[in-house]
Amino acid sequence: MSWSGFKKAVNRAGAHVIMKTSKHAEVSVDPEFDRREEKFKKFNGLTAELDTDMSLFLKNFEDLMEAQLNLVKTIDSYYGDYNFQLKSDYRGLDTENGPKINERDGISLEYLKILDEIKDTVLPELLEPLKVTVADPITDLLSYNEEISRLIQKRGRKKFDYDVLKTKLDKLQKEADALNYSIETIGSVDKKPQLSKQLKRLEGVKNDFEQARFVYTDLNGRLKNEIDQYLTLRFSLLDPTFESFVKIQMKLYGDLYDKLTSSSLSIDGMSLEEQNENKLDDRLDEILGKMKNLRLINTAK
Repeated sequence: MSWSGFKKAVNRAGAHVIMKTSKHAEVSVDPEFDRREEKFKKFNGLTAELDTDMSLFLKNFEDLMEAQLNLVKTIDSYYGDYNFQLKSDYRGLDTENGPKINERDGISLEYLKILDEIKDTVLPELLEPLKVTVADPITDLLSYNEEISRLIQKRGRKKFDYDVLKTKLDKLQKEADALNYSIETIGSVDKKPQLSKQLKRLEGVKNDFEQARFVYTDLNGRLKNEIDQYLTLRFSLLDPTFESFVKIQMKLYGDLYDKLTSSSLSIDGMSLEEQNENKLDDRLDEILGKMKNLRLINTAK
């Protein structure tokens, strides 16, 4: 804060006390502005929530893909260590022809390859447009809101200065009128020097008041007009932004589906048949039962 700003803050602090204790203090009220400010505050709150939610959406989506990739890596590790250069599992044994590839890779390897490709090719092509056409405009909108919020705060300070000077002007005017009445009616000639000083002070406060009135009324009027225009324009930004949000998601999930269905990923016929006949759970229970009945497990008990 500059020295000038510091002095203004100190003066306003003292003026706040005077305004609260003065019996003749008048506080300006503009219901029209108050209604616009209330609408803007609600809009600003929703925009802040939207910005937070969108950032969280992007982060969670990337985290979800990363977690899914790690999960499949772990599952695939049962068949061997996945080599991203070979695009296959291997046993960690080097032969004359290179690392020994595990021929029994299973479905996990194909799924891992697909996820790896999605992460490297599909996601960057879609998440970047999502950031540019959806997330960034919302962040920009929030920054515009912050500018307006600062102007509203400034308007509040200028309104307070106006009210303080108006109260001070009214007080000095009443004192000057009382002195003038005393001189003209009662004949208190000795009070003429006092009246002269009072009128000089009154003139100075009038000048300050006129400046404060101009600054406050100008800012107040512009804000009322421009807040209305600003809130009217919000749909011109939000509508295409969310249209883009929906379309990008449709393309994203469509591309993911195409990648999964167009790959060589397949489940053996027996598993598919058992799944369709609701027998897959029974087969899994049977396998788990066999594992449970192993002598080694029973010995541990």
